[in-house]
Amino acid sequence: MRLFLAIKIEDAILQALAGGIDRLRETRAAVRWVGPEGIHLTIRFLGETDPDRVKGLVEKISGVSSMLHPFPISVAGTGAFPSPARPRVIWAGVEEPSGTLNRLWALMEKAVTDLGWERERKGFSPHVTLGRVKGPINLSRLSSVIQTMKDDDWGWQEVRTLALIRSRLEGGGPRYEDIKVFPLGRRSEPAKPDR
Repeated sequence: MRLFLAIKIEDAILQALAGGIDRLRETRAAVRWVGPEGIHLTIRFLGETDPDRVKGLVEKISGVSSMLHPFPISVAGTGAFPSPARPRVIWAGVEEPSGTLNRLWALMEKAVTDLGWERERKGFSPHVTLGRVKGPINLSRLSSVIQTMKDDDWGWQEVRTLALIRSRLEGGGPRYEDIKVFPLGRRSEPAKPDR
């Protein structure tokens, strides 16, 4: 099964991003746009995973998620990899100034490499993917519109959970299914009875 770990994006931000995608669509560039159900902040792509490894993975993720408390993120700005002038992947940026998001990534990276996954070579660049360029049509128009949206604010949310998600590649694009959702923060201990 093809797995990844992600933060789900709330509806209000998804609606704002849908408006941004509509502006980008007007360029008529050859882009496969991501639908609202596919917009998320990937923390770690795990790839093809033997089902026998899922139990240990769930235990590790649960341990890490219990170490961190909920934290806010902002979704702001629009850009492209490798650059707005040569767009291949169009994204909205994710900001979290306290460093908790980067700490979450580092802890998850250690957890999965301890379980035998290869270390992530690219590091962590928080973003949500909006679309993938499929050809050279109208790229200069697309680049121009991306530049006009570089400071747009799409909203903020409090991150309270992480999700381990299965991706099934189908003809119409990937379909996502939650394997498990992990709340952030330590579970409170049960109250001790009075004596």
